[in-house]
Amino acid sequence: MKKTSIILGLALTALGSQAMAADLKPGEWEIKRTITSEPAPPGMDKEATYTRCLTAKEADNIERTTRQASLRNGCESPEMDWDGDTLEWTTRCQAGERSLDSSGAMTLEDDEHYTSRMTTRAQGEQPLTIEEEARWAGPCDS
Repeated sequence: MKKTSIILGLALTALGSQAMAADLKPGEWEIKRTITSEPAPPGMDKEATYTRCLTAKEADNIERTTRQASLRNGCESPEMDWDGDTLEWTTRCQAGERSLDSSGAMTLEDDEHYTSRMTTRAQGEQPLTIEEEARWAGPCDS
């Protein structure tokens, strides 16, 4: 269960945090998450939609925000690299005695739309791959 919590935290927090680039609008974002690997971890739906409010302060610096989210989830500071409008990253996390390797990419389609894909793998286990598509939905509720 601890592994699922870390993976879910990475997917929802780290990836959601990566949507905080200065090239994206601060505000409410609707994020559609799809687990594309089989099977989905226990307790996780194959598809889910959620919203997240991105503040102007969070949107200030994508690398800083991503590193902070990674560290909050018990992971190492990720290695990151921009390739055009795509940010790629890798990191390692601890889940009890096991290490999880995670890599992914987020592509800024425009200031109101991004897509991302993340794969996490524990040694000797099948990888978990999560894809997200996010669209700006408007200002955050006060």
